[in-house]
Amino acid sequence: MPSNTSKGRGSKGSKFWMQTLVNLDNGNTLSKAIQTEDNSIGDIKWLSPLKNDSYGELKTKQIPGLGKADFSFWPDNGPWWDGVGIDDKGCILLVEAKGHVAETKTKCAASSKISREKICKSMQEVHDGLTNSHNYDEEAWLNKYYQLGNRLTFLVKLREQGFNVKLVLLNIVDDPTHIATNLNAWKRHYDEVFQIMIGTAKCPSNVVMVNFDVG
Repeated sequence: MPSNTSKGRGSKGSKFWMQTLVNLDNGNTLSKAIQTEDNSIGDIKWLSPLKNDSYGELKTKQIPGLGKADFSFWPDNGPWWDGVGIDDKGCILLVEAKGHVAETKTKCAASSKISREKICKSMQEVHDGLTNSHNYDEEAWLNKYYQLGNRLTFLVKLREQGFNVKLVLLNIVDDPTHIATNLNAWKRHYDEVFQIMIGTAKCPSNVVMVNFDVG
């Protein structure tokens, strides 16, 4: 899938809604939806995508508090995040937003053998840690749900280094601007995806699933 890292206002889909929700009422409506799913999260200050910064997104190493993180587990300094916030307890929230189910299906585009080997090694380590098993499905992590595998890898590797981070999976329910996906379809989808990737439909630790109805 193409990246939404370019600055500027989105006109539809997950980019539009991520920008809208962060800049609507200082992001309070979105914050409350996240806190409903995880009441350990405090008041959130949204760092991106902000209207006064032309809705620019942040790459992992640009995020305040992560400047000294060791990213040697990955070929570069990490992905761009659809949204980034930090709560009043210092927890960094890394948001991946999706507008419809097909948007979650992605492949690794790295062409370098060294890069792919590093990616595969890190992903398998994270898989094995999440599952306590070695039944790693490389095809699923690398070529079916690569972006989710990527995000889970950064979540786990950063937490291993002592950084207080959580991954928020923000799914737009009944999006009228692009392709509508209903609540039941989102739930079924992630049950299936997590079953394939980590052997259980249960959401991994420190992953906050938010199904946000905009219909």
